Amino acid sequence: MARILIHMLREHGHVLPTLKLARGLTAAGHRVEYLLTPWWHDFCAAQGVTLRPYLEHIFPAAAEAAWTGMDQPAREADAERRRDARVQWLLAGGLDAVYRAAAPDLILGDVYDVSIPIVARRLGIRVGLLSPTCFQGREPGVPPLSSAVRWGTDAPARAAAEAEWARLAEQRQREADDWYPRYVEALLAVYGFPREEFSWEGAIAPDFPRLPQLILGPRAFEFPRMLPGRCHDDVASVSPAAATVGPELQEFLQRRPLVYCALGSQGLWRPQYAALLDQVLRLARRRPELSFVIAGDATWADRLAAAAPANARVLAWAPQQAVLGAASVMISVGGMGTIKECLQDAVPLVLAPQFNPFDAQGNAARAAHHGLGEVLAAADDSGEGLEAAVDRALAGRYTEALGRMQAEMQRVEAGDRGVVLVERWLGGDASLAEEA
Repeated sequence: MARILIHMLREHGHVLPTLKLARGLTAAGHRVEYLLTPWWHDFCAAQGVTLRPYLEHIFPAAAEAAWTGMDQPAREADAERRRDARVQWLLAGGLDAVYRAAAPDLILGDVYDVSIPIVARRLGIRVGLLSPTCFQGREPGVPPLSSAVRWGTDAPARAAAEAEWARLAEQRQREADDWYPRYVEALLAVYGFPREEFSWEGAIAPDFPRLPQLILGPRAFEFPRMLPGRCHDDVASVSPAAATVGPELQEFLQRRPLVYCALGSQGLWRPQYAALLDQVLRLARRRPELSFVIAGDATWADRLAAAAPANARVLAWAPQQAVLGAASVMISVGGMGTIKECLQDAVPLVLAPQFNPFDAQGNAARAAHHGLGEVLAAADDSGEGLEAAVDRALAGRYTEALGRMQAEMQRVEAGDRGVVLVERWLGGDASLAEEA
């Protein structure tokens, strides 16, 4: 039996796709713990996984719970203060004691948290990275994951991809004095991390090109190209979510066609999402023959519900898998967790990636490449593009491609490739970290 520590960013979109792997490793006889802040206690208990809480002095459970009741400026100021305290704690070596106390044989760390491999290397702890979305490192001729540029093997497409990487490098140069680059460079210096094992050439966060990486999703969703040999995809990541569906929502789930809109768990921090929700409500008013379920986030649910027409049901939270089982189309900002759940049920996608500043553009580009749905133009404020996209999705344009992707999802989710790969890491298989 091995001791495995799963250390992810404190976001549902990062933690949720790891649960299936954690349960598989536990069933195989390993001891698995999640390193998260105390606020996650109830979540971990409900999911049947073990929490090892940390950062109690910076992120007590009451502090994170209080964010939902703050206005936006107060919430952002409080989060920034706690972020800065965490940075100072890391630079002072605070994570060292946490890792030593956990004494893991292997850390499975979030690909977007640079502190994990940097600290673990000095302590001599093996690390494998977990990616909740597509590969975000640089590859020649492939657009950054944060970019909407079309992928292709032709010369213009490859040149456009390289231009996007150059633009990203220029942007980082302009932002070199911001808090995040300064923090990363300070952490590298404090821990004496070898520069040859680190690269700023990641689309969203720095890359660690010598570490193996599990990509929590299907290979079929990627562009049809080779990935570096250290990347291992086709890892099951969608856990069945049992949820009670109340009678009022159940009545809506019987209606057809049903349009479902949910924007993920980041509404608290992204006020720009409100513009898309307003567009969806306007569409519902124009199209009474359609039914809508809108997960508006607690931040906006009351306002949206007060303005909703009779054919729209607005909730602060919706049991997503249950709703997708009845939905005819899904409107989303392009988070990978939602995309995978849509693919499991072959639900056509209507994506507005401009509202998500990280991986959504690249996720949407892949969805469009495979013919899985529509991608909305960033400049469309009228809602006409949204309506046309929903109509095309309802017309069955994407049925065949969705069926193929659904079959791939079912194959991946029925397997245990992630457990097999982790056990190979534990056995010292160095080939897992080799470049292609």
